[in-house]
Amino acid sequence: MPRPLLSLLLCLSLLAGCDAPAPAGGRASPAIEPALVENTLEFRGQRPCVDCAGIDAWLRLQSGAGLQRYQLVERYRSNGRDLRFEDAGDWIAQGDLLRLQSAQGGTRTYLRQDDGSLQARGIDGASLPALADDVLLPTSFDGDR
Repeated sequence: MPRPLLSLLLCLSLLAGCDAPAPAGGRASPAIEPALVENTLEFRGQRPCVDCAGIDAWLRLQSGAGLQRYQLVERYRSNGRDLRFEDAGDWIAQGDLLRLQSAQGGTRTYLRQDDGSLQARGIDGASLPALADDVLLPTSFDGDR
């Protein structure tokens, strides 16, 4: 088995096995120092948009020093100018469900699929037709966000 694929499978199995406690109410969690990061997983995806040319998404999951943090960047492509939105917070895995708990409030839920991709789901983990195109594929960091 090629080494990069083996590393990705190992990281995904760690993601599926993690179950960290939720952050204390309303407080922003401290950032993970790069020297303390044990594991980093990255995902990218594109989905259609009703009033723009499409949405590019990039997600980084980090774990280390007892913390599980994420960063999500979404770029809405338009003819005039692109809009970029960033979000960060804590993540927890509950079986195959990944929950992103924003430091600014709100939760996004993804299902880890057999191929390692993440598909957006409703807060209860149920499949929603409106989220069917919101899929993030595992990737490696190339510095281009």
